[in-house]
Amino acid sequence: MASIQVAMRCRPFVGPGDLGVELRQTGDGPAGGEVNILNSNYTQTRYGFAYAWWSAHNHSKYAEKDKHIAADMKFISQDMAYEACGLKIKEDLLSGSAVVMFAYGLSGSGKTFTVFGPDAADSLDAWFKHATPNDTWGILPRLAYSVFNEKTDEWKVTIKYFQNVVDTVRDLTSPSASEQQYKAGMRKDQDGFMDIDWCGKVVVNSWDELRTMFQQCNARKAISPTQFNHQSTRGHCVMTLEVEKPDADAPSMKRRGRLYVCDLAGTEPAGDIFYAEYKKVPQDDGSNEYQLVGPHSNQAKTKELQDQGKKINLSLSEMAQFFMKMAAAFKKGQLKAGATIPGCNSYFLCKYLKDTMMQAKTYLFCAIRPETKFHQYTYATLGFANNASVIKLDPKKATAAASELERKLMKELDEMRELVAQLRKQIFEGGGGGDAKETVAAAEQVASLQRSMTVKIQEIQQEADPSAAAAAVAYEKQKAHLQARGITLSSEVEDVSKLNTPYLINLDEDPFRSGRMLCILEKTPTSFGRDKNDVRPQSMSMVTDHCFFDGSGAKRSIKGGNGAAFVNGQMIKLGKTQELNDGDRVIIGSELYVFRVPGSTAETDEDAAFEEYRVALLSNSEYKSQFKQAASGLRVGGKSMSLDKKSAEQLEEEMMALYPKAAEVENLCTMLDREYIDTSVVLQSTKVTSASKEDAKVTVKVVNRNANPVETIYLPAFEFNRAYKILSDELYHLRDAISAEEHYMVPFQHDPLMLLFDSTFHVGTAVLFPEYLIYNLETDDSERLCEVFPAAASGNQNMDAGKLDVVWEPLPGPEGATGPVLDIIDETDLLGKPWTYRCRIKQALQLPMICDLCYCEYEFFDGYGYNTFATETVDVSSRPTRSPVLEYEYEHHVEYVTEEFLAWLKKPLEIKIFISLDVKRPDQLAGTDNQKVVDLIRADMKLPAQRVKTAQGADAALAEAMERIQSLQDKVEALMGENEKVKKANKRLVMQRRGALAGAMEA
Repeated sequence: MASIQVAMRCRPFVGPGDLGVELRQTGDGPAGGEVNILNSNYTQTRYGFAYAWWSAHNHSKYAEKDKHIAADMKFISQDMAYEACGLKIKEDLLSGSAVVMFAYGLSGSGKTFTVFGPDAADSLDAWFKHATPNDTWGILPRLAYSVFNEKTDEWKVTIKYFQNVVDTVRDLTSPSASEQQYKAGMRKDQDGFMDIDWCGKVVVNSWDELRTMFQQCNARKAISPTQFNHQSTRGHCVMTLEVEKPDADAPSMKRRGRLYVCDLAGTEPAGDIFYAEYKKVPQDDGSNEYQLVGPHSNQAKTKELQDQGKKINLSLSEMAQFFMKMAAAFKKGQLKAGATIPGCNSYFLCKYLKDTMMQAKTYLFCAIRPETKFHQYTYATLGFANNASVIKLDPKKATAAASELERKLMKELDEMRELVAQLRKQIFEGGGGGDAKETVAAAEQVASLQRSMTVKIQEIQQEADPSAAAAAVAYEKQKAHLQARGITLSSEVEDVSKLNTPYLINLDEDPFRSGRMLCILEKTPTSFGRDKNDVRPQSMSMVTDHCFFDGSGAKRSIKGGNGAAFVNGQMIKLGKTQELNDGDRVIIGSELYVFRVPGSTAETDEDAAFEEYRVALLSNSEYKSQFKQAASGLRVGGKSMSLDKKSAEQLEEEMMALYPKAAEVENLCTMLDREYIDTSVVLQSTKVTSASKEDAKVTVKVVNRNANPVETIYLPAFEFNRAYKILSDELYHLRDAISAEEHYMVPFQHDPLMLLFDSTFHVGTAVLFPEYLIYNLETDDSERLCEVFPAAASGNQNMDAGKLDVVWEPLPGPEGATGPVLDIIDETDLLGKPWTYRCRIKQALQLPMICDLCYCEYEFFDGYGYNTFATETVDVSSRPTRSPVLEYEYEHHVEYVTEEFLAWLKKPLEIKIFISLDVKRPDQLAGTDNQKVVDLIRADMKLPAQRVKTAQGADAALAEAMERIQSLQDKVEALMGENEKVKKANKRLVMQRRGALAGAMEA
């Protein structure tokens, strides 16, 4: 058994502040490192981990208290961190073990630095910009550099690298911006490890290839500036490094080691985040320093970050629950090899990693900040790590037999090597006076054999992993489809700046999709639009003869056509022409491009370009009247809610951006045989009883009229945009397949029903009145069931949306304190005294829709600030219900009651209920074997009608079968978890009966 190895590392100071932590390495073993919390009132201040690394090199400049402690701690460099555990990780990897490395902590705390080093694509000091070892390299670059130095031709090294952004997975290695719903293609491989089979597995043959790949991938990550970090990763990044090599003890076998590097999103509470504005200050050494200016003026950006942050927090909370359950199972002796932990299957992170972790060697790298002002985050990180540190697992090694063809190819490769060695010997001897012609001939034969050896190595690699070849075929097909529409993937052009023809390159606020597509303006004139036009972008906003580009040499002009087009924010009217300059921003329909000429040197201010894009679309929107109608109907607690001018302008801008997309999605749903789905953009208040202008929120209302009862959900803008992009991609995959007369089926996870309805959303809010808690009274049975008001648009909260069973129980004190509960006669008796209650949320009852996931969330005020609390997400997918059981409890303790706390208890307390619907698989998926879908798309493309082939392709049938198998496996696991709960309940009943029987016998 091997313990989870925890390394706690403290980053440098970011400014003046009191020292809040002390880290010392006092020995070896699971508790060889010691972390102490300084200058705090926490009850637990000492923690033991395998490693405790102090790396705040600038303490002498910034530490304002306990300077002597800071000076006495040993500084741990990147090299020392690698020596401590990186060498062991490399040894485990090459021996065929599975190893998981987690980077966990607050954004900007240095977790990524420990694992990778500087990794921003635009950083001059990024680790992948150094060909040889550098002081700033983290554990992974040092390990990979060493592996490639040892690699021989028989070794195969592959990489998968993707980012989980809320409910999607993005393949960062994909040249064509491939992303799918996170459940798509997630299944166990032949070794029992979870895999995402559609993500590309890239064969990497050298260290330089790895560096180049990472530079490209990191430029595609979803990042945003927050107050914690100017480049905060907005999702979990997972990289899998797999090394396959011959087993020295058994030549016919291969050892397959794999390293999972999980760089998790920041752990800060979503409510604490704001979208930040930074000032870039050039430094003398050529680098840039980013100085925080403050929150961005566009509050919509902050709201979107906070919505994303809530989903990130939930996935991290589930991972924390997983560690807690593993720790409990280990302490009870129930953590056996091959065992699984029931539950913890609701979000990507646990669903993907939990079974892998049960059979891998795991290293948890946690990062904390040195200042006392970050204590609340430091304490949370220490608690998470403390649960992990007690767990011991039984890792396994993976081996595989080489196939007959592999053995044959490897034998041929050995024969080639032997012949090369003989020829080189002949050349060497010929240099001493032999026949010059024979020497030249031998040299040519060596070169030819070396080329053949390279091909042979590629054949061996493809035989060992046919999925890589399949991915290459899929990419070539997609490339051909795009070229047929006049679009070139930028990855196909070695150096875009060296093109000798003007071109347009796409610009997107999402860096994952930005800069991927080129429209090379070779033909003059070049028409943009649909049907028979030269360039047909992947957007429903295009119309036939949308616009035209003309000119010669490096000169081009744009001529207005039948669709909306703008240059630098100015509309190009029908028949009007405007000359284009290098760097001009061009909007065609809803697509944004930058115009480039050969040898382009123009710089693009992307933020300004996106703002210009929004203003241009807003000024020409046909939906302005709809916003006024939505704003006038916004009500809270039965009263109208007014918006000031600034708030109204920001909300209007958000809604204007969504109105055309909502209309497009309805059209997309119709084309994909889901015409019963309706979408509309609405304003909501996030609170029921009282709200301010900050609580007004833009959402997209989605209705499934085919469900009984009718299902209605409200999606935040970022989730709706994600679904919109994937649905657009799927429609164009179908259009391309129909044009090429190929078979294609939309995966179930990308069906409109799944994309729009398989998402956790706010279904309603329970309201309770906690004033009685001032007097240390328990919740009366008659008041346990709190009414739930629906989370409806425009304050329409008259419909009953169920009940929530909530009980508050007074306690004599925190952490198991005994004795009587204090009697409170007058509220002033409580001032200055401690207050402790246990909150129990047992069950939601008769919710308006059947759900397969559920959790609750509420804010608690402790007299000094608000903190958000959430129940564990319960998975009831094995038995979907309208009344999910939550069984949540939490002890709230206030050390010193204030007037502010009493005032808060006199206000209504809102508990929000979030659910995910039980989405039923439709009778027929959208695809080229769905006659209705084919008819609609062919009619839209002005193609003649055509009967579909009734038989599905073998690949599609297999894919559908695998999806069903995975779904069944998930249900089996959920039932196993439910069975465990039933066993425990039965055990408790048996013990109670025995106790009652013993009592009766004594009586």
